[in-house]
Amino acid sequence: MPVSLGRRSLLARGSAAGLFVVAGQWLWLTPGQAETQGFEPQVLSPEQCRALSMLGDALVPGAAEAGIAAYIDLQLEAGEKSLLIAKYLGVDTSVQSGFYRAAADNVIALTDENSSMQTFIASMATDSLSGWTGPPASYVMFVLRADALDVTYGTPEGFAKLGIPYMAQIEPDKPW
Repeated sequence: MPVSLGRRSLLARGSAAGLFVVAGQWLWLTPGQAETQGFEPQVLSPEQCRALSMLGDALVPGAAEAGIAAYIDLQLEAGEKSLLIAKYLGVDTSVQSGFYRAAADNVIALTDENSSMQTFIASMATDSLSGWTGPPASYVMFVLRADALDVTYGTPEGFAKLGIPYMAQIEPDKPW
């Protein structure tokens, strides 16, 4: 992978944009663009990305289109420079990939085509999912919802969708 970017560089270039592999080439894209162009995950499996995207979109409509799975995969690859909310809630960056993998694997194992995602989320909220392993489901839901909000509404365009003026401390040069 090309040289890693620091937090200041990411903020200066538009926060969540990053280098994604698409068709074997590294491209500078937003997470949404990476999703649209079929990015190749570097940390999570494609199935885990689909699971996180499905759950993230159920928690925050528009998160899948905004590129929640690409965003999480990119941030997991960043290691200590991760901007994922889990880092700020005490999940050490050295184990973040395990946290998100476990979350995705639980979604894969415990959802099926016949179950409602809203029912699944309600069960996550009360930690009442039979067979859930790893960090509490309610905590995973809280973390993933925050990440989905970041990628969906943490841009000037996201603020505009909400009708709120974007007043960043460091204005990005370009949109994600």
